[in-house]
Amino acid sequence: MRKILAFFVVLPLVLACLGVVWIYTPVREHQPRRWYTMPIEALRADLFADWGVIQPQAEIPSSSSPRIYERDLIDPATVTYEFDGERRTVSDYIERANVSGLMLLHDGKVRTEVYRKGLDRESRSHIWSASKSFTATLIGMAVYDGTIQSLDDRVEVYAPQFVGTAYGETSIRHVMMMSSGIDFHHFEGSPNRDDLYDAVLQRGEDFDRWAAALGRRTAPGTDFNYIATDTHVLSAVLRGAYGKPFAEVVEEKLWEPGGFGAARWGLDASGHAMGHCCLSLRLQDFANLGQLYLEDLELGGEPVVGPDWIAAVEQAQAPFQEPVVSPEASRRSGYSFQFWLPPAYDREFIAMGAFGQYLWIDRERGFVVAQFSTGASLRQMLTSGGASSTAVSEEETFAVMRALGGVG
Repeated sequence: MRKILAFFVVLPLVLACLGVVWIYTPVREHQPRRWYTMPIEALRADLFADWGVIQPQAEIPSSSSPRIYERDLIDPATVTYEFDGERRTVSDYIERANVSGLMLLHDGKVRTEVYRKGLDRESRSHIWSASKSFTATLIGMAVYDGTIQSLDDRVEVYAPQFVGTAYGETSIRHVMMMSSGIDFHHFEGSPNRDDLYDAVLQRGEDFDRWAAALGRRTAPGTDFNYIATDTHVLSAVLRGAYGKPFAEVVEEKLWEPGGFGAARWGLDASGHAMGHCCLSLRLQDFANLGQLYLEDLELGGEPVVGPDWIAAVEQAQAPFQEPVVSPEASRRSGYSFQFWLPPAYDREFIAMGAFGQYLWIDRERGFVVAQFSTGASLRQMLTSGGASSTAVSEEETFAVMRALGGVG
């Protein structure tokens, strides 16, 4: 009997050790199986700061004239906000939200700067879907410089690999709105994100070909459906329009003139940047995009987008993109052109990524908040049924962002 009990005690340990060996055994030049460690919150800070273990990355060099921000720091413990009938401090929020980096820019100065979980000022962390807003900004720039003639052009005009496909016949505008009508799903339904990442990251499939094979769910421009493939297709449009790799477009059009520091963008096995995610950058460079929006996206004293672009980013482009006020709704925030819109938005828009990556831009009050986070614990994710990867609610995070805007 003791031998039998010992067997059942030792077996799980042996299986666990084999699992660790399987996850950490290199596949190609990287270890994409480490994706499966994502549920463990304690491992995420290191993983997000070293995303190159998951997939190859394109280097985006620092601008030759990196932007330098003056610092006039305040203690986040002195900033309070009201939520759920309680008065709380931003320091308390930082702890409970598993924040690994927080920066407030107000009037062009760094007013709050916090690093935790092993990160520092030079750490480059993976911002997940907040990358979408960088891709979208480049679309706006391409329209302004005439490389893309119109947002109403079809995808296939600039990305011939999508000719004859559902994506190919869809307008860039509807893809920008997350209203492509493509048969893909973020959470429930099939195919979904799990299918995508299994194919592209684990099996090394070409993301363009994978997206091109998707069918149509409904007519474009008729509903909101937030999906990863839409933004990747936008990056393919940019590659085709400029005739060069996406990372080079990022460097030449935004990074160099915008004063950003060195960054990396994740690639699929074919060498195509995954435009919907996978940008790794410093916290200050995350915030820098927001500051550029406060400054009307003028680089070197010259506008790089039209005035209609920023107006479009600040507001929903169709009624189905507006925030949803019902407490039963699966989604409450609204959407514009690859930026989220908080309830009761007033020239406020957000680049938002999984596990609590936020870039809050408030053009009305002139401030920006950038946040890195490791997100929800495994228990929290199980409790939510996987519906949320953040450690605190979106509503509380928005209350914190707006409170930080009151810092003079």
